[in-house]
Amino acid sequence: MRSIFYCFFIAFISLLGSATAQQQYPKQKDAAIMQLKQDSIQITVTDNRISVVNAPVGSKLEIFSVVGLKVREIEMKQPSGEYLVNISKGYYIIRIEETVRKVAIR
Repeated sequence: MRSIFYCFFIAFISLLGSATAQQQYPKQKDAAIMQLKQDSIQITVTDNRISVVNAPVGSKLEIFSVVGLKVREIEMKQPSGEYLVNISKGYYIIRIEETVRKVAIR
């Protein structure tokens, strides 16, 4: 009798677990889509040039030192572009709206 009860109990738990997993999957998918939308702005750095792709027009490209001081601010007039920044070599933090990247200027 106990073995039959345990079999039913295990079957019930496995069905409950798969139903819960199916309910959680759409939430994970939505979170992945939100992450993709946030990271849709692409920032790459080569030497003293910062290339930006898919940035909102009118947003600001802000460059901060690792200490937190704002070094430079550039207004984005186009969604994509390349900007020459004359700043000394080192590590910086670049922010465009909600997108933040740590970069090295070499």
